[in-house]
Amino acid sequence: MRTMRGLMGFVVAAAVLPMSELGAQTTAGTCVATVSVVGITAGQDACTKARDLFAFMLPQVGVALSGGNPVLGEGGTLGGWGKRAVSVRVTAVDGSIPDNTVPIALQGASRSSNFGAMRAPVPVPSVDAAIGLFAGMPAGLTNLGGVDVLLGATYMPDVSQNEFSVAPQTSNFAFSYGVRVGALQESSLVPGVSVSYMRRKLPTTTLGYASGNDSISVSNLAATSNSLRLVVSKRVAIFGVAAGVGRDQMESTAGVDAAVNETVLNVPNRAAIRLSDLRNAVTRNTAFVNASLGLSILRLVGEYGYSAAGETDPTTNTFDGRKANEGYRYGSLGITVRF
Repeated sequence: MRTMRGLMGFVVAAAVLPMSELGAQTTAGTCVATVSVVGITAGQDACTKARDLFAFMLPQVGVALSGGNPVLGEGGTLGGWGKRAVSVRVTAVDGSIPDNTVPIALQGASRSSNFGAMRAPVPVPSVDAAIGLFAGMPAGLTNLGGVDVLLGATYMPDVSQNEFSVAPQTSNFAFSYGVRVGALQESSLVPGVSVSYMRRKLPTTTLGYASGNDSISVSNLAATSNSLRLVVSKRVAIFGVAAGVGRDQMESTAGVDAAVNETVLNVPNRAAIRLSDLRNAVTRNTAFVNASLGLSILRLVGEYGYSAAGETDPTTNTFDGRKANEGYRYGSLGITVRF
């Protein structure tokens, strides 16, 4: 038996990254182990634990990536070509990360362990923008059918602390895009109402852990979110409110390589373990409210939301009673500039 600190490193790193009422599914390719002693069967417990940690953590990262309102504090369309709104924000999930050191069996079948669950924020910083394309058709005190293009960028830092490392593979930024169609453009008497679609991504990343002669690498970690939103907003003087509902389709992929050294039957043994094609796909429903304060150009905006629990993603290992794909609260704080 050997402590599971390597896989714990993966989880802690994922949790500090700046990933419904429908289903959830985590799948993986073949678990392959190459050992230095002939006749030893290895790898199943390590692969199962990697799969369960992935299933537990990545939906939380997906909720933080998706957030609520596509552009904080904005509900209706902007009102035509050349009008813009830009928001800088950090969205964080009120999440849980494993906090127990658990054993890993180098030989034999998978075994259930309790990883524990420590409350911790799971944050994702981003910049989002809306650019007016079409003002829509005049209808009394409002316009109908306005169109905005939505753009964004999500940031992930390089992190290196003791035995842990987080390294985006090509860039620290990943770009997002979408479109917003207005049912009503906000005016002095009419609220803004819109429907939007946004596709967001995290930068493709490698997470590493090394301690002594043991190591683990989570490579090609990628998370994508496809979000639909219905948002209503209204401003009165310097105060503004917005509320919305939506649905998120989230998908995360990665591969895991680990090297574990252990003495088996008084013989030194090394296992190289590969778990390919890890994939987590969930669909969740969400609801959120925004409150803003400021002038028409510059606004300070806060957001509170809830991403509903979905069908439980079964795991062999446990997390102090917490479930993979359960419901999560999230919040955002940011500044929106409209010009």
